[in-house]
Amino acid sequence: MKSSRMSGFEGHGSIDCHIQDNILFIEGDGPWNLEAVEQANNQYHQLMVTLHGKVWGKVVVLIGDPIYVPNAEEYLVQSIKQDRHNGCVATAIVVEQSNSPEFAKRHISEIHTKANDVFRFFADKDEASWWLVQKMTAAQIG
Repeated sequence: MKSSRMSGFEGHGSIDCHIQDNILFIEGDGPWNLEAVEQANNQYHQLMVTLHGKVWGKVVVLIGDPIYVPNAEEYLVQSIKQDRHNGCVATAIVVEQSNSPEFAKRHISEIHTKANDVFRFFADKDEASWWLVQKMTAAQIG
C-alpha cells in the first residue's frame, strides 16, 4: 500500500477514537484525504491492542460530508479488510450534519462493500450500538 509520508500534504479532516465494551467508536469530521486517514489509522491502531483476540465491532459517526479522495478510499478499504481479519464482526454507521446524506451513504456503502464488510446505517449512536451488540453476541454464539 502506498504511503503518503513523503507527500508533504497535511491531513484534512479530523477523527477521534475510543473503545467501550469491545466497541471501537470512531467519530470523524470530513472530508478526508489519505494523510488524515493514515493519521487516524495510527491512532486507533494503538487502541486495537486491547481488542486483540476478541469479537468486536465499530460504531462510526461521520459528521459533515464524508467524502474520501480515491487513494484514501483504497487505504480505508484495506484497513476495513484488516479489521475484519482481526475480529471485527460489523460496522454501524451514523451520518450527521451532511449536506447530502444520501450521497454520503452511497459513497460509504461502496467502500464497505468493496471491503466485504457487514454494515448498516443508523439515525443515532444508541441505535447503532444496540445493533452492533446483537451482531457481536451472535458471532460469539455462532
